[in-house]
Amino acid sequence: MSIVYFDPRLPAASQPVFRRGDASRVVADEEGGLTADERGVEIPPNSAHALLGHGVVAALNRLEPEFADVGSGRDALFHPAVAPELAAIFYDADRRTYGPRWSSVEFVVKRDADVEYRIAIDNREYQRTLSRLQYLATTAGRHGQGVRIRL
Repeated sequence: MSIVYFDPRLPAASQPVFRRGDASRVVADEEGGLTADERGVEIPPNSAHALLGHGVVAALNRLEPEFADVGSGRDALFHPAVAPELAAIFYDADRRTYGPRWSSVEFVVKRDADVEYRIAIDNREYQRTLSRLQYLATTAGRHGQGVRIRL
């Protein structure tokens, strides 16, 4: 079996087996429709797989998002009332990124008949994404807005 690692030097679109996503605040308009704020957070493959592998996605899904689960590839929408809980999940995840065991983590992303796809997590990049997600959830909570996450 051959092993293929995610290569951060290549465009993520050229490596489709590795997930990526984005998140943003959600604003209700006058007609009751929802609009995603354009200034969202990109979730690169490194952070997407760290969120999945470290159990953050499972914690987010316990908050019962609307429309879809986080990690389904579709938009998961969180009500404004749970924004503080979202922020707490991201803060807790960030607290757990320190120490020697976090510096060399890798996850198996997918196995085919003769190929195994892996990603070696860049902890610094993951910490930056968690910080952006914390800020997004905190800001949404202060403004009574929801949060949309697609992963």
